[in-house]
Amino acid sequence: MNQQYPQPPAVEPAASPSRPFFKKKRFVIPASVLLLGIALGSCSGGSKQASDVTPAPAASSAIAEPVASAAPESAPTSAAPAAAPPAAAPAGPSVGTPFSVKMRNGDVARITIVSAVRTDTVTTTAFAAPPKNGTYLLLDVLWETEAGKTSSNPFYFSAKDANGRKADLSMFADNQLGSGEVLPGDRSRGFIAFDIAAGPATVMISDPLMQEAARVQIPG
Repeated sequence: MNQQYPQPPAVEPAASPSRPFFKKKRFVIPASVLLLGIALGSCSGGSKQASDVTPAPAASSAIAEPVASAAPESAPTSAAPAAAPPAAAPAGPSVGTPFSVKMRNGDVARITIVSAVRTDTVTTTAFAAPPKNGTYLLLDVLWETEAGKTSSNPFYFSAKDANGRKADLSMFADNQLGSGEVLPGDRSRGFIAFDIAAGPATVMISDPLMQEAARVQIPG
């Protein structure tokens, strides 16, 4: 009878120790490639050709001048509009231009001082005399009737010098303006003379009640 001996338990082979990750093939090869690339890059970095380097643009030394033709700022829209200049006064009667004179009761005379001259004498008769105030102002007057009926008269005219002194009416002027009615469509013409100081003068025209109805400035 064979004696049965118990079999010793089977001993499993010890597991081989795990290798470090950096020694494994799947890590070693990529790491080697990476190190090789870094080494090559560091060698070629210092010898890079100048043609591959883009030069930085040079800074301009000129300073841009301000635009001289800049558009002016527009005026504020809230500014008040400029005041309109005062209307000029209507011009008064003048030498050489006809003007109307109201002679009352709807009667209107149309008078023209054709000319105004300075002279030393106004007549060739025995009544000729030198002027006492410096000179004679000789007016050539045309009288017409514009409306109603009017009468011309040298006494409707008066004058004063630049200092306001009244002139003397000469009654001896040749071809003096006549006195009398002037019918519509008719006319009367003649001279009126004043003994007056030299310089500018003012001639006044009165109505039949001797109220001033118009005035004319005579230059000196």
